[in-house]
Amino acid sequence: MNGLRYIFKNFILVLLLSTGMNGFAQIDRLNRAQHLLQAKTPELAQPAIDSVIHHPETKDDFVSWTTRAYIYFEIYKKTDKQKLNSALRDTIISSVKKSNALKPDADYKNNNNKLLVSLSTHYYNIAKTLLQDSINDTRSAQAYNKCKELYLIVKPDTNFIARDIEYYVAVGSVYSNIFNNDNKNTKAHDIAKVAHLKVFDLQPDNIPANMNMGLMYLNQGINLVKSLDYGADISQIDAIQENIVKLAKQSEQFILKVYKKDNKNPKAVQALYYIYRLLNDSAKQEEFKNKSKELNIKLD
Repeated sequence: MNGLRYIFKNFILVLLLSTGMNGFAQIDRLNRAQHLLQAKTPELAQPAIDSVIHHPETKDDFVSWTTRAYIYFEIYKKTDKQKLNSALRDTIISSVKKSNALKPDADYKNNNNKLLVSLSTHYYNIAKTLLQDSINDTRSAQAYNKCKELYLIVKPDTNFIARDIEYYVAVGSVYSNIFNNDNKNTKAHDIAKVAHLKVFDLQPDNIPANMNMGLMYLNQGINLVKSLDYGADISQIDAIQENIVKLAKQSEQFILKVYKKDNKNPKAVQALYYIYRLLNDSAKQEEFKNKSKELNIKLD
């Protein structure tokens, strides 16, 4: 482990100056715990280090707490790395915070920070897994917020705008795809919409977010067309057609933002053709039909 040899320097001298005979036993336990950690047997080191951090002679020494954090980290990597909730991870974090509160020297502080950054990265990976594999936006958001929380301990001035955009675009993409496959899934629609609105707050012209929002409204409009029963009452047909126009116009405002930034974006060109078909705008429909031919885009 990089930096591991440095976190233990001078610990015996520091402790000898402040302990009596009972302290010597704790120094021995700390020494044993460190050797077991270096021997890659952290499970054997765990009882020794837990004794050290509870003993009055050594409980207020940052060496003890950083050592404990590293021992628990090695155990955690084997068992809990992919878990959202982990008592081992919580112990690592609390041990690092305790060590930092005891004003460690630069080497120990640096190694404490390395642990927090590693755990922050683990939380981010968990957030992605929960979103993409488990489709659980609530637990994914919890992991993502934990990721930021830990990183801000190390670097309080970090600007998370770019990472927030990346994360919420991912959330919006996952749930807009779910909704496009099943327009009855209003929960997926609402989650996607909230995620995209968060993106727009940070970057109004974000291409993926605008495309996703536009396609959700367009998909709804197309499905309404498919649901039209022309044997129905005229008033019912008029109401449905009114909703189709409304959805098409909502879609248009988002897709046009994409098109204005890239007028050769195939998804935008294709979407605008269908939007203007729903709006019965023959001139615009023909324009984007020709544009689609130029770009070799297939239309129904």
